[in-house]
Formats: sequence, C-alpha cells, structure tokens
Amino acid sequence: MENPASQNHRFSNAIPMRLPIEWTVEGDIGPRPEIKGVSGRLVSIVIEKKFRRIERVFAKLLRAPKVLHRRLDRHNSLLWELMDGNRTFSEICELMDATFHEEVAPVSERVAMGIDQFRRLNLAIIHVPEEE
Repeated sequence: MENPASQNHRFSNAIPMRLPIEWTVEGDIGPRPEIKGVSGRLVSIVIEKKFRRIERVFAKLLRAPKVLHRRLDRHNSLLWELMDGNRTFSEICELMDATFHEEVAPVSERVAMGIDQFRRLNLAIIHVPEEE
C-alpha cells in the first residue's frame, strides 16, 4: 500500500540513518513489521554527557550521572530501528503506516517530525542520493 503523500514529501527519496551511538532494546515485543533486525521493542538511547569545566565540578559534587538514557516511545522506537540506512523515507512511511495505521496519521508528517527531532539531537542524518 503506497502512500502518495510520502512520495511527494521533501524527504521522499532521502535515506534517514541513525548515527553510530550506543542504544539498547528492552521490554515486551510490540507491533512491528516482519523484517530482520527490527525487534518491535522499546529503544533506549545512551547519550554521554559532555560537561564544561564548572559543570564538571557541580556534577562531581552532586554525583550526577555521566550518561543519559533517553527511552523512546513505541512509534519512535520502530522509526529508530527502521532508520538503518537501507530504506528510503517513503519505504519507512509505508512500514510505519502498515504497522500503526491511524495512530501515525498523517504518516509522512509524523515520520518527518521524528526524523527531524533525531537530527536536532545529533542522533541521525539524512542522505539524499544524487540523481543520475
């Protein structure tokens, strides 16, 4: 089932890719497409904190953790797993729509918002292939 909105989106031929950072999956298996490497479990991204000099002092005094675990909801967890660099934005939209149906409607806008959020957090990039 092809989604015409995702075909006309600014990212339609782009390939979203997560950056090589530490992440884990946890919890029960949820809705997912039957694709190798996609677990359907919740993703937790591990982000190492980078303190400035004065922040380091306060962090040490307050015994602040050195890493942050950012747990994603089930929609963004599936999006994260699908952003492996092998699928286009349109393909990801089709898989998300087939998995979650109305929960992610309008799918192209919801997926684009998730990808943009990952990009703002420096967790993902978008590769736009050159046209021949």
